[in-house]
Amino acid sequence: MNPSKPTPFTRADCARLASLKDARLSGVTYHYLPPVDGMYYTGSEKGVDCDLAAVDLDLGDRGTTAITWAMTGELEGLGILEGESYSGIASEVLDAADRKAWREHIGNRITSVAASWQISGEDCPESLWSIRLNFASGSIVIALGKAPDLDYMPDELVVVFDKSLARSYKPIHVSDSSWGAPIEPT
Repeated sequence: MNPSKPTPFTRADCARLASLKDARLSGVTYHYLPPVDGMYYTGSEKGVDCDLAAVDLDLGDRGTTAITWAMTGELEGLGILEGESYSGIASEVLDAADRKAWREHIGNRITSVAASWQISGEDCPESLWSIRLNFASGSIVIALGKAPDLDYMPDELVVVFDKSLARSYKPIHVSDSSWGAPIEPT
């Protein structure tokens, strides 16, 4: 299989985001680059998992959806690959479903989706830089960025489990925090 190259997700693709609603989360896999010190993945700061290249969401009968960073010229943002796992430069994988912050959401349905948008360059359309998945059990935000200080980084992902951190993470070039605004199905 020849994997797709992710492209930044734009506001024109909004209906595809809303289609994640009602999907049941069956599993989560992190893709990351091997740590420089040769140790295993530790990437967790208080309320945040970091140093990620991609997050694969196993949505059961809907298949896998990969969320990763993507760039096309000056257009940068989150890339979303439906129906396939991430296949890129990050060679290490971790079953994140066993991590405490994900465990409470496994088996639950996504009740709604929210998004935050950015304009990454001159003449670029709005692109997705953060997505919030809401469950009856709470919310998870996947955004472009790095930790421990939650700074914007266009080629890394953070997963934010802490609601107050997600609401406060707002790079200077965007209008909404990573908590975002709800996406309504069309």
